[in-house]
Amino acid sequence: MTTANLLIRTLAHNGQARILFVQNADLLNTVCDRPAIRSRLLRHALGLTVSAASLLSGTLKDRQRLSLKVKASRPGCAWFADVDASGNVRGYPGEALLDMPPEELDSLSLPQLIGDRGFIQLVKDVGMYRSVTGITDMPHRNIVDDLAHYFGQSEQTPTHFAIHIDFDGSGRIRTAVGVMAQLLPGAPDGLMDRIREAARRLPDLAPSDADGDAFRQVPFRLFRDIEWLDERRVQAYCGCSKAMLRPMLYALGPGELTAACERNRHVEIVCRICGQSHVFTPDEIKELLARDMPAPGSGPPAP
Repeated sequence: MTTANLLIRTLAHNGQARILFVQNADLLNTVCDRPAIRSRLLRHALGLTVSAASLLSGTLKDRQRLSLKVKASRPGCAWFADVDASGNVRGYPGEALLDMPPEELDSLSLPQLIGDRGFIQLVKDVGMYRSVTGITDMPHRNIVDDLAHYFGQSEQTPTHFAIHIDFDGSGRIRTAVGVMAQLLPGAPDGLMDRIREAARRLPDLAPSDADGDAFRQVPFRLFRDIEWLDERRVQAYCGCSKAMLRPMLYALGPGELTAACERNRHVEIVCRICGQSHVFTPDEIKELLARDMPAPGSGPPAP
């Protein structure tokens, strides 16, 4: 198995803690390094959120899904991550953040962007058309500790996240590693403090430690008494398709679509979530016009 975007699940401290590890730099670059996301701060905030979602995929079963929303204090400023039990992860910023000048965003720190009215919303689809929603504030304003706060408040589960993301000079993500730890019932007082102390060494790992088989040794380097459960892939996956985006062609109207056909021009629709481009040929547009749209200037059928 290749170790690109690898999630490792373990038990530690005599089965008293569940600890998950992720290496997902390739995944984050797929999600964050696209033309629409021009701000480094936004890439960092989205990267932290998507890394947390990658870790949380290891807590899901069967067909469960989880959606994570981080809402900043500024009106309309939010970003999102979704994940399922198969390790399919996607993340995207809201339109308000994409519309902000990148130099304005990059003049802020992450706590300034989140502000004093930020909140985290987590929706877990547990199957049988049922979902559970939880919302908490963000007292730490750094996403990582705020997610730990969420699980402590909303689910009464002592939790710790440690995520390290390193950028190269061009703004691409060079290294991305993360740890999520949760205490299990009966864990002794003080155990989480020991886990936090060990997880603080995460940024000290060399880039080579997040590559190849070396990453499989990270759990044993950071923690003692580790029981390996399993490993799995996590991957960037949106699920968009031409069929899903076809309704967006209707917004152009029959006149503009007819003009594109007459000029033998393609129409490109870009998925706002993953940034993937879907191109519709003149023949596909003609088929759409003939099947679903009235000719320009035509009225309703005569009675």
